[in-house]
Order: sequence, then C-alpha cells, then structure tokens
Amino acid sequence: MTGTFFQRAAYRVRQFGWAVAAWWRRPSAAALEAARSVLPEAGWRVFSKMPAVDQTHALKVWADLRAAGYDDAALAQAALLHDAAKRMGGVTLPHRVAVVLIKAFAPERWNQLKAQPEPPRRSPLYPLWAHANHPLTGARLAGQVGCHPQAVELIRRHQDPLPPAAQMTAQDRLLAALQKADDEH
Repeated sequence: MTGTFFQRAAYRVRQFGWAVAAWWRRPSAAALEAARSVLPEAGWRVFSKMPAVDQTHALKVWADLRAAGYDDAALAQAALLHDAAKRMGGVTLPHRVAVVLIKAFAPERWNQLKAQPEPPRRSPLYPLWAHANHPLTGARLAGQVGCHPQAVELIRRHQDPLPPAAQMTAQDRLLAALQKADDEH
C-alpha cells in the first residue's frame, strides 16, 4: 500500500470497518460453492474453518482477480488461501490492530519479530509472529492440502516486493495482480 501516512491511515480505518461488518455478514452460499469448486477437498476444509471475515476478504480478492480477467485455478487457490495461516496462528482482531500499529510506528521491531525463531505457541508474541510469517506457513499449508504448486509459490511470495516491471516473469505478473487485489481489501 502506497500513499501518504494519512491515506494509509484512512485506508486502514475503512479496512477495519469492513472487517467489523464482515463479522455479521457471512459469505453467500453461491460464493462458498464457487470457492469449493476450485480448491482441493483438504483446501476447502481449511477455507471453511477460516473466520467469516477472512473468508469474505479472500472471496473479494478472488472476485477482483476474476473481474480483471484472471481465470487461473492456481491464482484462485492462492487468493482463497493466502491468509489461512493467520487463523491457525491464533491471530485475532486485536492482534491485527497491533500489527498495523507496529508496522506504522516501529517497523524495525516488526522486521525483528518476523526474523526471530518461532516462539512457543503459548507465548503472547506467537500470534504476532504467526501474522508476520503467515506467507511462509500458509504456503506450507497450501502444499500440504494439495494446492497447485504455483498457488503455493504465490502464497509464499504474496507479501514480497515485486521486481521492476521490465524484469517480471509471468509468475510475477500473477503475484502483482494478487497483491493489488489483496491491498484493495
């Protein structure tokens, strides 16, 4: 997400409002059935256990990609499961708020947290570590549940910086589309 501090802050406030609203609005049966149709059975079980707010986010990301003309099964799987590891890491709404604040006011601390070894699951830092490392753990999870190898790679890289446009591969262009849709929701 680029822009001024105030633009980013306004975006995060809107994002928080969307998240709160999603607690009461569940995804439609049609949207869930569409997701089920592109995920392997074990991937569907992971998706179906995600909180409604995360399902809604993933479905919006996927809908944006389809609206932009992307009809790639691996990209669809990546869109639907890119944040699945957050739930498994115990990441809750207060943790997500803390992440936004840490990234905004102590980015060096965020990078340290991301680089540290996995803390014990009972540690109060574990959900923050899980959030920081969810691309890698999510990619492992996607591989374990039978997602397409390209989906696994997109999930692993979904928060990585992109190469310059002139050096982008086809995979990088899919990653750029995923990141754009993710940033918008």
